[in-house]
Amino acid sequence: MVLNGKQFICLIGIFLVALSSSLAQTGYKDELGREISREYFEKQILEQAYFGIPDGEEGKMLVYRMPVGLLDDPEIFFEKTGNKGAFQEGKMLVVIYYPGKDECNSTGLGNNRRFFRKEHETLLKWAEKHGAVDPVYLYSDPGGLEKYKGLLPWQEDPEGIFAKHFFKYPYPCGSFVVIHPNGTFRGVLGEYPLSQIEVAMKKIRKSQQ
Repeated sequence: MVLNGKQFICLIGIFLVALSSSLAQTGYKDELGREISREYFEKQILEQAYFGIPDGEEGKMLVYRMPVGLLDDPEIFFEKTGNKGAFQEGKMLVVIYYPGKDECNSTGLGNNRRFFRKEHETLLKWAEKHGAVDPVYLYSDPGGLEKYKGLLPWQEDPEGIFAKHFFKYPYPCGSFVVIHPNGTFRGVLGEYPLSQIEVAMKKIRKSQQ
């Protein structure tokens, strides 16, 4: 079929619209699954509290690093970590989560026994001060924890329940979550300053007043 000038221009227009639509599919999404530009995606990671994770569709998706929420059944998390008594007493649960050995937690301070001993002692003081149980140390993969044997009471994530609800990806270094018996929780995904744990405990306590 031979196209006249108007038909040719119309065909070119349709092609350009289709091409534009195709290019709009950037492969980058925000935390709600909406398409965003690569520039916006990278800016959120560099300037805001976000990580980029695989979206399961060969693209990437933003995830907020400081989750806050309310659990429907908080008691199960206390039970699975052997802290049912603390739940009944109204104490908070503090969970430190190790994703497995990575570049972040196997170098520098992340590889220092003395540093971790001091952090643990600090956490014990904060737990007593803010009405929480002693910190619970859980891992997804024990690789790299051999050096802390006899120092910190690491245990496997019971039935993967914490990974399922809070730590769905191997965020670098490690993560934490603080849970109140009423279900309120706050945490940080990935590398964090220790002070953020006390901040989380303080904010949860304040929210109960």
